[in-house]
Amino acid sequence: MTSIGLQAQTIDTYFLHFPISKYDTIVYKRIIETLDKNNLIHVEDYYPNGQIQMDAYYSNFDKNVKEELQCNYGTNTKQGRYKEWAKNGQLIYDANYKNGLRDGLAVSWYENGIKESEKKWNNGQLNGTCKYWNEKGDLEYDLTFKNGINQSPETVSYQYITYLPTSYASNALKEYPLLIFLHGGSARGTDTLDLYDAGPFDQIYRGRNFPFIIVAPQCPKNIRWSTENWFENFYSDLIKEYRIDTNKVYLTGESLGGSGTWYIATKYSDKFTAIAPMSGFTRHMDYISENIENLKKMPIWAFHGELDNVVPVEETDYLINRLNDINSQVKYTRKKSVGHWIHWLVYPENELYDWFMSYDKRNNK
Repeated sequence: MTSIGLQAQTIDTYFLHFPISKYDTIVYKRIIETLDKNNLIHVEDYYPNGQIQMDAYYSNFDKNVKEELQCNYGTNTKQGRYKEWAKNGQLIYDANYKNGLRDGLAVSWYENGIKESEKKWNNGQLNGTCKYWNEKGDLEYDLTFKNGINQSPETVSYQYITYLPTSYASNALKEYPLLIFLHGGSARGTDTLDLYDAGPFDQIYRGRNFPFIIVAPQCPKNIRWSTENWFENFYSDLIKEYRIDTNKVYLTGESLGGSGTWYIATKYSDKFTAIAPMSGFTRHMDYISENIENLKKMPIWAFHGELDNVVPVEETDYLINRLNDINSQVKYTRKKSVGHWIHWLVYPENELYDWFMSYDKRNNK
């Protein structure tokens, strides 16, 4: 594939060993073309079978890195057209970037060729009409965003799963701390079994016991924790259904759920005693930064891996720098040599849960 109307300075062929899990690696054939015009770098990645996987333009590029479409990892900065294909040859993503941020119309498709979404972006935030279809081609959402916020959110109820401490049934008078876990993007949908794939419920599945009531709501496919008004109904249901100590309510989440933790805590700061967001976007909407004062008295422990190639670590850096000026109860674990999977280092250990339990609103007034 050649670039029409552009004069190439150099063309380099490189083989990128890209780990998709600890058990498997894809070797992409990568063709890197340095262009005279606008000092852009044209990059094409190919699957081992010869099928093109990515066609993109960058203003800065590290040939050893393969980041996700929404991420600017390290020195990589997307600039212009960006396209991805599935292994079966189906185009699955087509968007435009400006200074590393999505800008303009972005379209995605399922691997069966049915359109999945059309989104309008402006400087990395959703702005304008956004539509989402299911794999049968049925339109599920037709929304209008401004600065990343849905302008007509519906009030809905999300399904959720619950863990009760072993003493809950026998101790009928005791109120228990509540830990709310917001899952990442891959657990969205309608199958609650997916909620056991990570976080506290992964630990519960392995037989671990906790002193909390732990609840994990499930976000519908395609949308984010900030798209609909779900928290009011969810929290009201929990208070009615379970014996909850409202002075000890904690919120945590990873990736999509990390972003959701920032948003929900900012919007409903009076409900929470302490929060622990991990690896989440923070600048995809103005709402969080514009309302950061709501978190000035909130104990916060944030986590992010420096090598995250899905959500850049700068997303958490940005809010932590803002919070350090107004909040003396902020901890930040910024792990070297760790990627987007930092939550696998945190949730299996005791330290975060002990930290949560050390905070009680009755002692922090």
